[in-house]
Amino acid sequence: MYKLIIISLCFFSLASCNDEVANQYSPKPSALGRLNEIEIISDDDVWDGSTGDSIRYYFGSSYPIMPTPEPIFDMRQFSPRDLAQEPLRRELRTYVFVADLQDEESETTKMIRQDLGEERFMNLKTSKEYSSTIGRDKWARNQLLIYIMGNGKSNIHRAIREKFPTIAIKINEHDEAQLTASIYSVRRINLGLKRKVKEMYGIDMAVPGDYRMAVEDEGQKQLWLRRDDKKGAILNIMMQAEKYEDQSQFDTDKIKNTLNTLSKQYVKTNTFGSTMIINDEDLPVYDYGYEIDGQYTRELRGVWEMTDDFMAGPFVAYGINLKESNTILYIYAFVYGPGISKRNLIQQLDHIVKNVKVI
Repeated sequence: MYKLIIISLCFFSLASCNDEVANQYSPKPSALGRLNEIEIISDDDVWDGSTGDSIRYYFGSSYPIMPTPEPIFDMRQFSPRDLAQEPLRRELRTYVFVADLQDEESETTKMIRQDLGEERFMNLKTSKEYSSTIGRDKWARNQLLIYIMGNGKSNIHRAIREKFPTIAIKINEHDEAQLTASIYSVRRINLGLKRKVKEMYGIDMAVPGDYRMAVEDEGQKQLWLRRDDKKGAILNIMMQAEKYEDQSQFDTDKIKNTLNTLSKQYVKTNTFGSTMIINDEDLPVYDYGYEIDGQYTRELRGVWEMTDDFMAGPFVAYGINLKESNTILYIYAFVYGPGISKRNLIQQLDHIVKNVKVI
């Protein structure tokens, strides 16, 4: 009898172990989700209170710079109970967990405790006022999980405020592959336009397959590439090169004047005399300095408009110092898309330009 009980216990133990092994090594589905979309995992009272306000303030702040406000990230909030009730909610791409480590009865805190392990959880709780960490592929492949934790509400707010810039970069890096796929989904590369850009400017630009030539002026070193989206948006890349003389060609006013001259020359509407200009009166123009493929670059970001029409949109522009050819290349990337979101579209243009290689 005792042998039978022991054998039975061993059998059930083996069955349990086999189930755990099977779950551990069973194939995970691929994560689903859209670009710039994040799922906030928190208790409902946390989301509805001041902590939720802090999350919305940072993660939902305005993307720079748009004619009408658009958030940096699109957010949805789920509680751990919501995840349990609908399994598909566990197969999304990007999660941000927010929890008060002092509230051990919190369902979100319990979930984080299980994910991090007892030793690590207790170490964070006792040694740090607030913290953040990253996990991957919890329920599906290609998942990013970001944990924001604090001892008490004030420390959670500090964690959100101080960790947000780094967290935003991590999310953008995680979205990079999906952004690339959205750009080159129709035909990978337009080899003809890529060759033309290379011949005129000495750069290797992966021009997407659904772009076409709008203007070509080899004498003036000017190109205009554009893509007409099925939803009504128009994506544009204008380029002009000139001989490099001195560093003043990278001044913000110089770049703005060059872009205004270029756009006035080519961009027209049915309204006589209407021209395209940078609008730096109603909204600011941000400018930054950095390098693209080792070349000094000045970036401008703002809003364009037509002078006598109700037409406007976001732009991002670049002045790139091509040292080998002693030239400066101006690239003017802008979007026209009445009534539709433009954040992802301007990100596409930004991605194309910032990944050029200098020949």
